[in-house]
Amino acid sequence: MALAVTLSAERVPLYNGAVWDVEIVHRSARGLDVRMRDGTVRRLRWDQVERSYPGHWFREDGSPKPRSADVPAVMEPRSGGGHFGLVWGLVFGALWLWLYSAWRMGVSGIYDMDRQPWVNVFTLVLGPVLAVPLVLRHRGLAGLTGISRRKESAAAPEPGMPQCRFSTWDSEPLLPSTKRRFASGLALAELVMARAVKAGASDVHFDMTPGGVRMALRVDGVLRSPEVLDAELGRKAMAAIKMAAGMDLAKLHEAQDGACHLQAGDDLFDLRVARAWAVTGETLVVRLLRAGGVGTNLTEMGMPSAMATAAQDLTRETAGLIIMCGPTGSGKTSTIYALLRRIQGTGRNILTIEDPVEYRLENATQISLNAALGTTFAGALKASMRHDPDVILVGEIRDREAMNVAFQAALTGHLVFTTIHATSVLAAFGRLKELGLSAYMMNTGLKAILCQRLVRLLCPECREAYVPGEEEMRFWGVQPRPDAATNVFYRPAGCTMCEGSGFRGRRGVYRMLAMDNSVRAVVRDDMATGDLQEAVERAAMGTVADYANALLWDGVTSPDELRKTLEMFDFGKKLSHEHTL
Repeated sequence: MALAVTLSAERVPLYNGAVWDVEIVHRSARGLDVRMRDGTVRRLRWDQVERSYPGHWFREDGSPKPRSADVPAVMEPRSGGGHFGLVWGLVFGALWLWLYSAWRMGVSGIYDMDRQPWVNVFTLVLGPVLAVPLVLRHRGLAGLTGISRRKESAAAPEPGMPQCRFSTWDSEPLLPSTKRRFASGLALAELVMARAVKAGASDVHFDMTPGGVRMALRVDGVLRSPEVLDAELGRKAMAAIKMAAGMDLAKLHEAQDGACHLQAGDDLFDLRVARAWAVTGETLVVRLLRAGGVGTNLTEMGMPSAMATAAQDLTRETAGLIIMCGPTGSGKTSTIYALLRRIQGTGRNILTIEDPVEYRLENATQISLNAALGTTFAGALKASMRHDPDVILVGEIRDREAMNVAFQAALTGHLVFTTIHATSVLAAFGRLKELGLSAYMMNTGLKAILCQRLVRLLCPECREAYVPGEEEMRFWGVQPRPDAATNVFYRPAGCTMCEGSGFRGRRGVYRMLAMDNSVRAVVRDDMATGDLQEAVERAAMGTVADYANALLWDGVTSPDELRKTLEMFDFGKKLSHEHTL
């Protein structure tokens, strides 16, 4: 509706000969709107107005007159109404800009949870004067406009990648429709996990940096070169993973652990999620564990046939302690679960105590330690004895109390599996004595010690053959083969199939000592470390020469890769016969 305009009174001659003294309100092709003396507004059609009227719309012949500046078709308002609307528009625009700048500052996440609320308050007061320079400096134009541009390398789909879907530990799916705020972040998180599954990664690292979120995959035990994701999308992806893992998003400066599931095509993975606050911001590590573990076939995991048979015989024991030793990430828990699955269905009650539970085991009682409540392995193991277990897995022996309780359980008719951090079988004995275990307890309760490492397998598509020298063959303790054409070792080269690393996959390297009378005699007499070393060398299964013949001649792995396992064999160490453990 056009605004009413008050003009000076005009004399308007009508077609019937009358003349009206009225105020012109509006003039258009439809007629003339006038205000009468009583204040009412009427419309006069142009056929009612005499053609001699200067402001008439039509000529004598009925054609429209050309509009001139002095007689506008629609009278522009000359009152203050237009300025009033303009002022309202400016006020509304300024208010919107103020609130938008405060909102962008609030979602930018530039500062930690202690400082961000105060910055938001100051932004409400100062508006874009404070928000625009800060957001531009830390988040760029994408952070100010809210339009994020993903890196093509992180967003482009790759052929052969599985379709991934997150679900909570209670198997409730995490859907974008129910979490719209993190819909884009959830899509990116699913894409990253799909790439991790395709590459066979064991861990995915997310680290916040000033330039964005750095993402890296650990494949075959080696951390690959990181990629930098868009800052806002990367933070949303991390938030989506934390939501699936059941973490508290408001607690940024507290270390948290969580777990969830990932459906990747036809495969199901259990994810262990750990977060912490670093100098440059939040850091998140996701470990992928195949649900159900890696099976029960120890030979497929790399264990020699004779050793696998001896290890499977240990599962028939009714009591005793079996120790797995090795560094973090060497596959100790996977090997123990392969043995536990062989016990399933034999009428024995299995109970596990872990921090946290890594694999799900059907028909077993699995306890995850709650560090926030001060639960320890020793306390949980004491409480579990009232649950009538036959087989117990203690995730790790960390102190003297846990070791004593584990051996007491082994001596009272329970088969106990556990792990300790020791570099070799011989070092495991030293660790047990350091924890205060007596020779009697070792000889009575200890059944076997297994030591394990993982080596990367050479990519069969690009491995390079070379002829080893006599000194190298002497180092590994191998003899040339009768067929001279097969007397070659192999080394990595790199191709598209292995993404330039030269390796694809890993397998285990094992050493096992089953306690026999010769070893028990050395332990009982508290003899020198040199004597114990000789006894271990005679009784242990798995030597450097055995693995060199099996892995190097056939090009399974490279000499440099096998060299990383030498410590577990105490290779090159000659201990004294005068010093005891």
